[in-house]
Amino acid sequence: MKMSISKTQLFFLIIKTQIGIGLLSLPSEIQSIANGDSWISVLLAGAIIQILLFVYWRLLKKFPNETLSEITNRLLGRYVGKVINLVYFGFFVFIAAYACSLYVELIHTWMLPLTPGWVLLVLIVGTSVYLAHDNLRVIARFFVLASMLFLVLLLISILNFKNSVHITNILPIGHSGMLQMFRGSDKTFFSMLGFEVTLFFFSHVQDNKKGMFTLISLANCFVTFFYTYFVFICLIGITPKALDSVNEPVLFILKGLSYQLFDRLDLIFLTIWIIPMTATIVSYLCVAGKTITAKESSYRKLVWFSGGIVFTAAWYLSTIENVDSFSKWLEYGYLVMIAAVPVLLWLGSFLVKNNAEVGST
Repeated sequence: MKMSISKTQLFFLIIKTQIGIGLLSLPSEIQSIANGDSWISVLLAGAIIQILLFVYWRLLKKFPNETLSEITNRLLGRYVGKVINLVYFGFFVFIAAYACSLYVELIHTWMLPLTPGWVLLVLIVGTSVYLAHDNLRVIARFFVLASMLFLVLLLISILNFKNSVHITNILPIGHSGMLQMFRGSDKTFFSMLGFEVTLFFFSHVQDNKKGMFTLISLANCFVTFFYTYFVFICLIGITPKALDSVNEPVLFILKGLSYQLFDRLDLIFLTIWIIPMTATIVSYLCVAGKTITAKESSYRKLVWFSGGIVFTAAWYLSTIENVDSFSKWLEYGYLVMIAAVPVLLWLGSFLVKNNAEVGST
């Protein structure tokens, strides 16, 4: 029997997986493309994700009690399905490894420049494996509790308005043109990934599944506006020229703020931010395990095995000076695994009759 979670817990599982390290550097990355209209690019990326979520929901509506791996086996057959699920396993493990390498680089740059990378990896991967090793209900409860920290992050970010802000940096609205804004949304899309965990956690929701599309849509709206807000405050708080040259503008705008009781708010922000970053790793380790097995005992062994691969791959990536080519291939893989495959499965599901289909949104 599957470990059940509530709809509220699913909401937080989605947003905690989506909100990670990508947000910290996103404003500078899309500003070079969409300039002052970068915040509009984030909204466009959210709209694209919403379309994908609609496809996910239509697919999951037909098989409400099955995860993506089970749907794959049903629609593509046992052998082809297992091959596809094995590819998903490797894909999610390497996503976690890539994220870990980025976390280590970020912590090295801003907090612990003298700490060996392997030590940071042991702490990050070890903590993630420890959490992912438990059942989904425990993980979900941790995510709900940890999500309260988003309020603290928002309160810290509001202090940025103590500095001078320049609304003219985003004016006139739309001056970059639709083409540039869509190009910026392409970059934003890959920073907001994580919503694909819906394909694996949807079936664990207890009782009836009415209102599920509304739920996952609200999760997407929260993440979209959360990202839009931070991109917006970076646009009005940093000059365009400076924004192009800053790697983590979200931290940069807080670096100069100090108060009688608090100094270096950027480090306080980053210390708190480590928790949602780790939560992303936990989610991907959990999802990777669920692509291969549904048995609890086998799942836990697989989490340990996945953790070993994540550590090894992340350590290797951290030794490479330029990982842009790897990240580019990862982006291509994402388009195939979280867009093309689910869409094809949805289209193929029309050929299969399923009496368990959910009847309402």
